[in-house]
Amino acid sequence: MGSACHLVWEKPDGSRVEFPLGKGPLLVGREDDADIQVDEPLVSRVHARIELRGDRYVLIDLGSTNLTRVNGEIVAEQELRNGDEIRFARARCFFRVEEGEPRPEPV
Repeated sequence: MGSACHLVWEKPDGSRVEFPLGKGPLLVGREDDADIQVDEPLVSRVHARIELRGDRYVLIDLGSTNLTRVNGEIVAEQELRNGDEIRFARARCFFRVEEGEPRPEPV
């Protein structure tokens, strides 16, 4: 049984963009070549990184100008949990874990 993890960016207009998280580190920022591009003016070009450590994702602020918050608290580094609200400056995102399909019981 596996699980899929996503970062969901809730845009100011109410639309959502979903970014699947993989095994490699992902760069979050405004740059065109960011793995998770959050195109809002107060987000730094290179704002943060999300990396997998063991079986947990960790969010690391990369010295952003307008800070990174998890559930309202300013963080430099934070292990992510399902449902966490992450703010890159004013950009509102959520960390989601979707559990894999349950295995059928043997008959």
